[in-house]
Amino acid sequence: MSYSTYTSNIRELSETDGVFTTAQAKRFGIPADALSYACRTGRLERVSQGAYRLIGSQPTQLDELSAAWKLTSPEKMSFERIPFASWDGIAIGGTTAASIIGIGDFYLSPYRIFAPRRINSRNTSVRFGVREIAREDVAFIGGLPVTRAERTLLDLCIDKEDPSLIAKALSDCARRFTGSFSFGHLESLFVSTFGADKGMSQLEALLADAGIERKAYDVL
Repeated sequence: MSYSTYTSNIRELSETDGVFTTAQAKRFGIPADALSYACRTGRLERVSQGAYRLIGSQPTQLDELSAAWKLTSPEKMSFERIPFASWDGIAIGGTTAASIIGIGDFYLSPYRIFAPRRINSRNTSVRFGVREIAREDVAFIGGLPVTRAERTLLDLCIDKEDPSLIAKALSDCARRFTGSFSFGHLESLFVSTFGADKGMSQLEALLADAGIERKAYDVL
């Protein structure tokens, strides 16, 4: 197979998955030496070890994060990981999720990724954590599984982030996501994670810091 054929396959893979992995390329019949050649000739850019982007495609601030997530299951295409039936539990969360959905004043990186099992990585820009994330608590944004606002707030508390920044994030949710943000679900997450007494105590303290009265649940 000629390099011109590989170029066509690389373009097709890029159109399908954007940033892609070496393992994904192999599924498209693209060998590792073809990827190296494409990098040397300026057709591909290496985003991180084992992940690439087609030169000429529009780069985004999420490319490196996308590579980190895809490398947690490098052989699978993104669309294969979206359905509820094939959910693998690996999601973008914590401060990174807060930055993406625009709540609070958190930085995008270092990237925070949760998985139901321990993931070892040499990527110093990623902080992996072992945590169970339900598919219902995830929305796909830019092709990435990002925890929804309620779950993000819970994880910020579990990670012991600055309480004032978490309160700001909750305030942003109440103001910006009227009609879609669920205080009831937030309460259930806190109770199921910390227990009834501790969970409600932590949530009520967070509500107070955010300037939100519990009786206002039903009108927000």
